[in-house]
Amino acid sequence: MKIIEHRRHSIRVKPSKHISQEGVNLARKVGEKLGYFDRIYTSSAPRAIETAVAMGYAVDETFEELSQTPEDLNQEIVWGIGFPEYASVIRKGGVTADYSKKIANFLKSLAKNLPENGSALLISHGGLLEISAVGCLPENDFSSWGEATDSCEGVRMFFDGEKFVRIKLLRK
Repeated sequence: MKIIEHRRHSIRVKPSKHISQEGVNLARKVGEKLGYFDRIYTSSAPRAIETAVAMGYAVDETFEELSQTPEDLNQEIVWGIGFPEYASVIRKGGVTADYSKKIANFLKSLAKNLPENGSALLISHGGLLEISAVGCLPENDFSSWGEATDSCEGVRMFFDGEKFVRIKLLRK
């Protein structure tokens, strides 16, 4: 079984693109509890890269596609909604559903390239994390998952070599 652990970047104070000192402290605390990962991936946004480094990991690769979302998404969703709301929007079809499939396929390709029983840490952004979780396991019941992820929270997704088969919510 391969694992992708997908987490939201740490705390920042908008409009800064960088994590704050509080964000560094939180990422360090969370990173101390994480284990070994074969690969570390982030979006190309500074706050995602800084989160991985503050957690104690060197970044293997950054992806621009994890930093940008389709503009039309804003017409279908309100950022920061909970998992059940993201799932509901995605199940209706449309731009958000297409985007969730695209991100799910991207994550499948990352998982397929891991060694047998390998794992990867992926740091990206709120909203994208929820959309990717629903996209990877669209039949999952997200009704009890509640609000969107907070800083450094995320999901652990289990990949059997062909598809994601299980997902676990990671709260602080």
